[in-house]
Amino acid sequence: MSGKHYLYFMIVLLALMNIGCASSGMKKVEKTGFLGDYSGLKQGGGDQAAYGYSRPGADLSKYDKILIEKVCVCLLGQEESTDLEPILLREFADYYDQAITSAVFDKYKIVDEPGPGVLRVRAAITDVKPASPIINTLSSVSPLGISISLATKIVTDKNLGTGEAASEIEVLDSVTGERLAADVDRRQGGKMIFRDKWTDTKNAFDHWASRLRIRLEAMCVRD
Repeated sequence: MSGKHYLYFMIVLLALMNIGCASSGMKKVEKTGFLGDYSGLKQGGGDQAAYGYSRPGADLSKYDKILIEKVCVCLLGQEESTDLEPILLREFADYYDQAITSAVFDKYKIVDEPGPGVLRVRAAITDVKPASPIINTLSSVSPLGISISLATKIVTDKNLGTGEAASEIEVLDSVTGERLAADVDRRQGGKMIFRDKWTDTKNAFDHWASRLRIRLEAMCVRD
């Protein structure tokens, strides 16, 4: 293989690797105060939430109903952004709320009042950042863009041009108010060309809803 063909091969290979990069959690996460007490949260590893808590010894198998509060929007200093109109933020909150409901409705009866055997879920959107489709595409397919994208990832832990979202969520006993589980997390989209600027944001909401269901299942003690 000639030097020219080898260089072309490596460029294509890097592009394919970059495009296939999956969405991921991020290390830098700010706490907004939505959860109130963060003292019990521990830093997570791998694709876990950046910070998480599960009450030791908690058995959720006694719960068969769930009260899902309306998702709150508690952004960090972005209220004046022209990309974040109130109607758009309401759309995000409704989307997240529906994602949570869809993730748990087949296991728990959805209720609107606290009571025995009822879990209470509180969630907040604490940050959103749109993707830049043009920058994302160029940094996924052009040699220079790929190099810059890789360097940015190494230095800042961010995927160049992709969207981001952050959330805080907790699960409580609806009667006592005792915290059973909580997460604080931030996610970014993977490198993929030709996507809508808010796709990564909605994907993050879907991920957190799915992970909530997995967490609830894992905290059920089976005989």
